[in-house]
Amino acid sequence: MDQVEIIALVVELRRQRDFFPNSFDRVLLDAPCSALGLRPRLFAGEETLESLRNHARYQRRMFDQAVKLVRPGGVIVYSTCTINPGENEALVRYALDTYKFLSLVSQHPKIGGPGIVGSCELFNKTYTEKWLTEHEAELVQRFDPLSSLDTIGFFIAKFEVAQKED
Repeated sequence: MDQVEIIALVVELRRQRDFFPNSFDRVLLDAPCSALGLRPRLFAGEETLESLRNHARYQRRMFDQAVKLVRPGGVIVYSTCTINPGENEALVRYALDTYKFLSLVSQHPKIGGPGIVGSCELFNKTYTEKWLTEHEAELVQRFDPLSSLDTIGFFIAKFEVAQKED
């Protein structure tokens, strides 16, 4: 029988942890988010465009740490409970553009709908937020709180890690 060791951690970016790079086979990053997919809304009316951008920045920093911790051949699963593409599809776009050794892969079972394709101009057209290609959109799972599935809104993306560049 194979031995399996599971380490459940809650890591805050403010605290330095003594984890070596490539220490984990799998990382689940259930990132703090704007929670725009929850029903009922927990913080209705409290989000601003700037706070939404701040969530996305923080999530990128957490994703960067996840990439450092997972070893080649490993898996990163990224999830949020928001329907905001800036925290979902834009994070996937960032990950794939930044880390060429990551591959977005399909998930089983596939229950949710596809991700959002394209891009959006924001802040008086001073910033373009890029999302997914049609192929990539089919690999993620987006759950809409208004769908017939009767779920909260949330998002899941799964990445496989190839050999990392030094």
